[in-house]
Amino acid sequence: MDEPRVFTASDLRTGLQAEFEREITADDVTSFAALSGDRNPLHVDEAYAAQTNYGGRIVHGAFQVALASAMAGMYLPGRQVVVGSFQCRFPAPLHYPSRVRVQGEITAWGPRTASGTLRVRVIDLSTITLTSEVHVGFTLHEARCTRFEEAEAGTPPAEDRPIVLITGATGGLGHRLASILSGNYRVIGMARSIRAAPEQMTDRGVEWVAADLLSGDWELAVERQLRGRGLHGVVHAAWPAGPQGSLLDVETDAVRTQVDFGSVTTIRIARLLRSLSGSSARFVILGTTAATIKPVMNMSAYSLGKAALEHTVRLLAPELARSGITINLVAPSFVPIGMNSSKTGRAILAETAKVPLGRLCSPEDVCCAVEFLLSGGAAFVTGQTLPLTGGQL
Repeated sequence: MDEPRVFTASDLRTGLQAEFEREITADDVTSFAALSGDRNPLHVDEAYAAQTNYGGRIVHGAFQVALASAMAGMYLPGRQVVVGSFQCRFPAPLHYPSRVRVQGEITAWGPRTASGTLRVRVIDLSTITLTSEVHVGFTLHEARCTRFEEAEAGTPPAEDRPIVLITGATGGLGHRLASILSGNYRVIGMARSIRAAPEQMTDRGVEWVAADLLSGDWELAVERQLRGRGLHGVVHAAWPAGPQGSLLDVETDAVRTQVDFGSVTTIRIARLLRSLSGSSARFVILGTTAATIKPVMNMSAYSLGKAALEHTVRLLAPELARSGITINLVAPSFVPIGMNSSKTGRAILAETAKVPLGRLCSPEDVCCAVEFLLSGGAAFVTGQTLPLTGGQL
């Protein structure tokens, strides 16, 4: 295929499929080894590979990831795609020369965020064996432009959009949320230092306020930034670094910080939202399955603080409901971003193996859940924890 296919946001849907076949030759693998610098003899030295338990040379795993990239960039979704993440597993070796079939399927799609997940499977046609499965997180790069063109054509300007405050907006998930939500909301990103705010986010209409949730007067900074404008909602994505160790070993002040952040700080945000919102508003909080669902023993203070966060949400729900405000918590399982970005490849594979859906929770999964809870469709949902587990028990 010389030219990539073109799928627009309106064309895409969950279940949409595409496939292609190709030969993999010794020259292909040699060229890939030269380009990547990975000349491991298991891939390029026939005599060496024959003496291993694989019995012969095998194709690089990264070569198969490149096939997934070809599926995304050329076939599905095609020309408008921007890849945000790869999650891979290799259940069987792929020997060469060989002929493979590359199958792609949209397994998740959020039209409002123009983002989703593509599952790519590489099958060795000589043995009909699945040799790799790659989950590709993606967005459509022209969807953002279309959104702004529609705004110029008559949709409300940014100043008239509902205002959403995002705490921790320079963190991994907070940054992604600010980027996506800025298409439908006027976003105010809260960060401990504005110097950490990405310049391109300001170009999208994101405002920034420097405020430290661990300080005593951060509410005043937010109120000054709002300049009398009301809040539609708050997305609480901030969290202090979690100390390593058990509850008996961690310093008492470190435990207190985690528990206070899950309770007192959350209550302060709820009070601010109630004072600055109108007849209805949304409070969406990012939690984790590593709280009450699967606490982490070597980060016990972190798990305790996040568990306190869940109970704070439940207790605040009936109180905030009297003011027409909903409060809910999104609890993703392992997401390979933020504090998990430094995890080793082995750790990533181990986490992936725990998920029945066969992939990790992606930032796009979290953003779609948050967008729903901010929307009018979630008007009767409050006091709930929404676990994003991929089927884990």
